[in-house]
Amino acid sequence: MRLLSVAVVVLVGCGSAQVRKPPPKELPVNQISDLSGRWVASDDMDWSYEMTIDAKGGIDVWIDRGRMGRCEQKGTIIALADKLVRVIYTRGECNPQAVKVPIDMLVTSFTGESLTVEVGGQARAYQRAPDDKPAATGPAQLQ
Repeated sequence: MRLLSVAVVVLVGCGSAQVRKPPPKELPVNQISDLSGRWVASDDMDWSYEMTIDAKGGIDVWIDRGRMGRCEQKGTIIALADKLVRVIYTRGECNPQAVKVPIDMLVTSFTGESLTVEVGGQARAYQRAPDDKPAATGPAQLQ
């Protein structure tokens, strides 16, 4: 019996280490079109967020607050410096006090498939919506 338990320990100890995938590469944010697309997130209160940023600087945020219903924040977004943008909402159903007030938003992480932004010390991590493809860069390719 003792020989069998030693053999089992030896076999278990010989497994190879799990290979970890490197984290996605962080990308710069030099212009608003870098962030364009439809982004989705949720939180621990079961609220869902959908943020659409267009290449010309439009931003439209829908928040589904469960029983409290949906609300929309809509406005413009401009790039200030690498990973720092300013949002000015013209529609503010979710937060009326934010309308026409410049809000600095820091992009703390951007990989093209994920986007984490911080506003007023609060961070939210978004993923590119499954049906959204990033805009092609460079010359168009014929198919």
